[in-house]
Amino acid sequence: MYHRYSCFCFLMAFLLLLACKGEDVHKGRMAIACIGDSYLYKDEIDLMYAVSGEGVDSARFVKDYIERWATEHLFYNKAAENVASDVDIESMVEKYRRGLILSIYQDGLVNQQLASDISQDDITAFYEANDNMFEVEEPMFKGLLLKLSDKSPNIGRVRSWCMRRNSEDLERIEKYSITNSSLYKSFIEEWRTVSDVAKETPLTEYQLNERLKKRETIEFRHDGYTYFVCADTLIQKGDRKPMEMVVSEITELLVNSRRAGFIREKKQTLYKEALKAGEVVLF
Repeated sequence: MYHRYSCFCFLMAFLLLLACKGEDVHKGRMAIACIGDSYLYKDEIDLMYAVSGEGVDSARFVKDYIERWATEHLFYNKAAENVASDVDIESMVEKYRRGLILSIYQDGLVNQQLASDISQDDITAFYEANDNMFEVEEPMFKGLLLKLSDKSPNIGRVRSWCMRRNSEDLERIEKYSITNSSLYKSFIEEWRTVSDVAKETPLTEYQLNERLKKRETIEFRHDGYTYFVCADTLIQKGDRKPMEMVVSEITELLVNSRRAGFIREKKQTLYKEALKAGEVVLF
């Protein structure tokens, strides 16, 4: 496929020499197409093909890419010819440039200074004052899922490890699962939805959730396999999300609520310092 692509590129380069005559401005690069003084080079197409051309016929990819490139340049040229001469493009570009620079600078200030000023006490106070904002949308839990063949050795021990789940037992489960489990997923330190875990079992979301409500560790057999599902912490739809789950969300809310005042204060401080240093002269 790549051979066809290379042949196509060389053919385009040859045709280009006939169509776009003039001094060598390519500095060793192979030009594939040109429109006026604008050139498309083989190395540009090579890069795009490497990034997004997997599974696509190379010759077709090159043809389509050249067509898109040419169309964009032609459309831009047509636009440049037809935009009224009294439109101050440079002024508009400069305003956009200033706005972009200010936006990037302000975002940097906010991320570096304001976000770091948000304390754990701020987060806790917001969390306690807005308990209705953080409801769980579906049942979730922390725990683990283990799927074993009924022929696996020492299932009784595994059952005991799952029931206790202290640090030593969790390490034993992990080591055991390497050679004996068909499926092992540990999410002791992160929240998973009951629906996601249920997809790995023969149970429905409702069945799994109802069983976990009654017992922290459940065991069931199906089609030659034994499943263990352990829930260290289970929360239901409508419950309040644990604060650990919403720290980032609360931080973002607090940053956004303080952003305008923070930027205003920075501007005022900058003005006063410049005025004092004589950088701003008032007549």
